[in-house]
Amino acid sequence: SRFLYLHSVKVARSFSCIEDHHMAKATGCLSIFVLAVSLWLGYLVATKDDFLYRSQQALKAVVALASLPQERIENFLQAYDMFEMDTFTGTPEQMKYVKDYYETLNHLCSIGNFEKMYLPPVLDPTKDTYSNQKLYERKMVERLNVGKGQHVLDIGCGRGRVAHLVASTTGAHVTGINIDKDQLASARSFAKEKNMEGQLKFVEANYNEPLPFADASFDALYYVQVIGGYGTDLKKLFKEAYRVLKPGGVATFEDYVILPAYNDSDMLHRRYVQKSKAVLGVVKYYYDSEFSDALTEAGFETIFRRNGSLAHQALLLERDRDFFLPLTAAVTALNSAGVVPQHFASLLQRMTEGTEDCIEAHRQNLVTGDIETLVKKPL
Repeated sequence: SRFLYLHSVKVARSFSCIEDHHMAKATGCLSIFVLAVSLWLGYLVATKDDFLYRSQQALKAVVALASLPQERIENFLQAYDMFEMDTFTGTPEQMKYVKDYYETLNHLCSIGNFEKMYLPPVLDPTKDTYSNQKLYERKMVERLNVGKGQHVLDIGCGRGRVAHLVASTTGAHVTGINIDKDQLASARSFAKEKNMEGQLKFVEANYNEPLPFADASFDALYYVQVIGGYGTDLKKLFKEAYRVLKPGGVATFEDYVILPAYNDSDMLHRRYVQKSKAVLGVVKYYYDSEFSDALTEAGFETIFRRNGSLAHQALLLERDRDFFLPLTAAVTALNSAGVVPQHFASLLQRMTEGTEDCIEAHRQNLVTGDIETLVKKPL
């Protein structure tokens, strides 16, 4: 992390020497592009998994961020007001901010390890977030127990990379739903690139509303840390999941929950958890009992619900902090020098605000994103 920080400062200082302000403005996007590349390469020195793919996605994200409409930038920044709410109801006005938030956040996350926008169980403490995501996803695929010709639903599919893994590994057809048109476009483009359009389908839909599928449409379904992002009714969602799942089908989930150590009357606890919501994109944390009760009421049989990590998830957050905070500092310096557009600095600053509090919430076992669930719909 010290190497990254010193490297970032060195790059920032070199750009600050540019005297021609207009030329600096014109080359701003190229500057941040080069900066992202240099930081990215340094960050991935010790983690070789899918190096070329990850580098390509990071560069695409920088290009997308450079052309963001001003309205989306403003809506992204204003969306953080939702994380200060005690309740989130999913009104049309709120959902507009939610959509612009995710349409922007997915690009910011793709610069680092969070293209899939979830914090995985720590299955190998020597590996980074991205690599642990892959390990978790392989385990999840095995739990789905599906094969060629069967149908799987991905709730909150993001950019469709997990859906692609499920389809390519099992031969099943996977349908993903999401509210973010940008992520859906990326998912469809990736499916086309991999010649998987016959097995992958992506639909714009809000999981707070009735799922747009007939009863018993799927042999299995899953989601990965989507509840809390903009969910409003656990019982309603699980009843819908139960409805579209075939008898005998399984569902697997990965959830964020509030842990028993959290004391709502402790002001530090409240601060750590509140700040973690903004960092992780969560408008509401649920207690474990709320999930269990909703699953039971929907009719599911619980096979297991457990913590799957071999080490503390704070470990992954700390490593990603050591990439994003130096990047934010460097971009801020470049912006001050007139080289990088203001919105690059504003977006990164807002996304990383509260990072240390988020890590502390995990260190003190106040929250966790590591509750794995496997349930079955009875025959």
